[in-house]
Amino acid sequence: MYVASITLISISIILLIVSLFMKNRFNQLDEQIEQLSLSMMQENYQLKKKLKILEEELLVTDDSPLSFSIPEKKDQSYPNVPLLVEVQRLSKAGKSPETIAKETSLSIYDVRSILQQIQNSESGGTFS
Repeated sequence: MYVASITLISISIILLIVSLFMKNRFNQLDEQIEQLSLSMMQENYQLKKKLKILEEELLVTDDSPLSFSIPEKKDQSYPNVPLLVEVQRLSKAGKSPETIAKETSLSIYDVRSILQQIQNSESGGTFS
């Protein structure tokens, strides 16, 4: 009986020591998930940054059909009026976004976003 208890105690001590030196698989999974999360956040940030740059390039270029320049004389008809000014003129004439979309060959979403940008620029916001 004495030998059996010493054998069981020694086996339990050996197993305890071995368990301390074994790698925990859950720690490895946790580290992998953390690394994946960080890399996804970095990629998301880079994509947002690139998207912002592309949006700025689309709205800022002067040769773009969406460039925002108001003609000096409003009584004349301008055949090369930028789309933003045309949308603004039609909106001030009281036409609905659906009608403006048909007349300018833009989607309704584009017309509404242009009108929103024009409202933001008129209310003191910056137009970019």
